[in-house]
Order: sequence, then C-alpha cells, then structure tokens
Amino acid sequence: MRFESIVRQHSPRLVRTLTFVVLDRETAADIAQETFMQLYSHWDTVSLHPYLDGWIYRVALNRAKDHRRSLARAARLIERIGHEPAPVPPPEPWRPELDFLSSLRPLPKQQRVAAALYYAADLPLSEVAGIMGISEGAVKSHLHRARHALRDLVKEE
Repeated sequence: MRFESIVRQHSPRLVRTLTFVVLDRETAADIAQETFMQLYSHWDTVSLHPYLDGWIYRVALNRAKDHRRSLARAARLIERIGHEPAPVPPPEPWRPELDFLSSLRPLPKQQRVAAALYYAADLPLSEVAGIMGISEGAVKSHLHRARHALRDLVKEE
C-alpha cells in the first residue's frame, strides 16, 4: 500500500479519535499530522508491519501523551511566573460529534481512550488492547464502565 493512500484512509478517523482523547480538534489534527510524519520517516520498515493500523494509533496516543506533558510543563511555568493563562477562545459552532465529545469529557482518561478507539475509530477490541497496552478484558472493563457512566449522565439530564 502506498503512503498517500494510508494517510487518506486513516486521517479522518484518526483525527476524530484523537479529538475524543485530547478534547480539542485542532490539537488532534496536529497530533495526527505528527504521527503521519513519523510514519513517513520510518516508512521503509513500518510499511511492512503486520498491524500498521495499530502502529499508527499507538504512535498517535504516544504523541497525545507528549502533548499533555508539554501542556502540564507550560502550566507549571506559568504558575511559577505568576501570570494568568491566555483567555480560552469561544467554543466552535455546534456539530453532532461535539455531543459525543462532551459526553466523553467527564470520563476517566482510560475509559475515554478506550471509548474513542472502539467507537470513534471503530477498531476491534484486540487492536484497542494492543494500542493501549492492556488486555482485552481490561478494554472491555473500561468500555463497560464508560457505558455505565454515560448512561447515568443521560439519566441525570
């Protein structure tokens, strides 16, 4: 398979999945782009990987962790300096996928990641488990807890 077709095939789903993980679409698009740049730079070896989809999502989640760490470092720096962070821009206009995003927001990170990979990226349990580095049973447990939490949220509304 050619690199360009891999990017076209995976980009929309990867950005959507990362949006549910990092809770920001533009950050998700940046992370997806970094992931594809890493794929391109290692194409000769990675293109032969038997689970290329899993490799792409694993790298993307690692990039998301790196992003979260850099945000935490920046927040600590701002706190030490004593300045207020820049004001948050107004939210984007409503889109249906934002309802799912706002539903996932209160979930613990592992449940949110599992739900994003399983429901938004439409990956099978085995791939979600491989990407997250946990067993399929643990993925099922995270998804079960996420569904219960979401069901309770819907009942409250």
